[in-house]
Amino acid sequence: MLVFINKFGFSLIEIIIAIAIFSIIIAGGLTGFIPILNQNRQSNEIIQANRLAEEGLEAVRSIRNRDFNLLSIGNKGIGISSNLWNFSGNSDTTGKFTRQISITAANRDTSGILVATGGTTDPDTWLIKSLVTWSFSVGETKQFSLETILTNWHKNIGVNYDGLIVYSDGTTKPPWRTYTTTSDTFGSESTILNLVGNPRNFIIRTSPKKTEAIAGTVTNSGILYIYCFNGTTWTQDWSATVGGTATTRRFDIAYETNSGKSVVLYSTNNSNSNELNFRTKSGSSSCGSSNWSTATNYDPLQTSSIIQWVKMASNPKNNLIATIWADSNSNLSTSIWNGATFQNEPPSVTESSLEIVSSSQDVDDFDLVYESFSGDLMLIWANSAGKDKTNGVRYRLCTGNSATCIWGSVNTPPTFADDATNLDLSANPNTDEMVFASIGNNKDDLQIGYWNGTNWINKANMDTSCETPLAGTKLVATGWLISGSTTRSIIVYNDKSTSKISWFTGNGSTFTRQPDATVVPNITNPQKWYEIAVDPKNKNQLMLTSADVNSDLYAKRLVMTSTPTFTWTNSDASSPLEINLNQGIVNPFGFAYWQK
Repeated sequence: MLVFINKFGFSLIEIIIAIAIFSIIIAGGLTGFIPILNQNRQSNEIIQANRLAEEGLEAVRSIRNRDFNLLSIGNKGIGISSNLWNFSGNSDTTGKFTRQISITAANRDTSGILVATGGTTDPDTWLIKSLVTWSFSVGETKQFSLETILTNWHKNIGVNYDGLIVYSDGTTKPPWRTYTTTSDTFGSESTILNLVGNPRNFIIRTSPKKTEAIAGTVTNSGILYIYCFNGTTWTQDWSATVGGTATTRRFDIAYETNSGKSVVLYSTNNSNSNELNFRTKSGSSSCGSSNWSTATNYDPLQTSSIIQWVKMASNPKNNLIATIWADSNSNLSTSIWNGATFQNEPPSVTESSLEIVSSSQDVDDFDLVYESFSGDLMLIWANSAGKDKTNGVRYRLCTGNSATCIWGSVNTPPTFADDATNLDLSANPNTDEMVFASIGNNKDDLQIGYWNGTNWINKANMDTSCETPLAGTKLVATGWLISGSTTRSIIVYNDKSTSKISWFTGNGSTFTRQPDATVVPNITNPQKWYEIAVDPKNKNQLMLTSADVNSDLYAKRLVMTSTPTFTWTNSDASSPLEINLNQGIVNPFGFAYWQK
């Protein structure tokens, strides 16, 4: 038998069988490998979705920290505008991922515990869900979400009201009331501790770090009394002689923004040297006379007469405080608080001829404010050369956001055409914008100015029939309202032709006169003193407090929606809070919102 041996390879049948076996093995391997690839891709995409969801929650938290009232029920997208997180549309997209922020109301039971059903809606708590969706494959959508709870963290715990007002009533015990935002009402009248004399002008400031208020009042005999309030109890912490009869304001109070240290700067009623004193209390100290530093002299370099008016402004970015003062020679100078003392007074007097009504420095005609974003300081005041068709407004900047900021030259803003016997300046809390308004006693004209962070854009003769400013009056006040993405400046002033509220709104440099707001009762003309305080926790509303010729005290609230729509209400319940102020001029009351 012959046997043939294949020495050259496999037969065709063997090759076919081998290919079949190999195909089976490969197919099985790929079947097991493809799910692994899909799992890896899904894991990577879940990681991306997680990051976007986390970013969404952080964005909402940032918006909440800026203004709790920017949060509202609904589905929202997230975007960046002016270097700030903002809501934009009802969703936002990053690549293949779509993110939607859902804000819903939170309910609590009678014990204050959050509940899923039933209970009562808590206006200071929101449920936040950040949902990310994407297409994983054709016909297959994936989702990833994270949730959190955000509260109105600035709101006081254990304090069920939102502001304080102090004033006089003809007695030696200054009255005070609380104010509640939700009901837009003032509480019943109580009194602070007794003092000697008749209290006439008032300042109240609230701490940026805790539940504390410092109030000061000067009597008709020139004694300054400083009170401290811890949310429950008032204490009379100290007093000092400032001179005069409270027809000028010879002191001011300010808090360092970051530390909460309080600073009181006041006139010593001296001339030639040590014309000012200051005392401080650390932010960690409670009320009580023993927690205040002893009086420290401050000797201004550029003024030498008795200090008649004192103002301070806190820097919103750090612990700096700027001050400006005027003496009985109508000279104006300024300096910066560095945390321990005042420094950086300019090498020459800022103004040597301030506007007056009839006698030396008998009117408040200067102001100062920090730009909110840059931290640069703006001073603005009235020169006595101002009159009809002659600009009396001057300004000066200190740039650099430090205690050693650089003083610029004195400038005249363009296109104003009047004097500025009464004036007011305020800053947009979110930008470097400012709004200014003044009324002169030469022709009783209203001027309005807009600072865009670089230049003044001014409008003269916005109203030519204002009430005439007199010694000790302040017939104009300014502020800013913010609701969502809508911002407006507000100018309120005394129009002699009406007992209603006369006012303008400003959108940038465009100012619109609004219909006079009807109030109950009418505020009798001539009026004497206007103040505006913007709620730091509800930036869409402000409080206008005013005193009239009858020494009556009024409080009216303005609320703005994002439309914007404006609504005035009678916070004083359509009746004066007081009908017997010791005087109607020179800060005859003090109102402040809680900051914390």
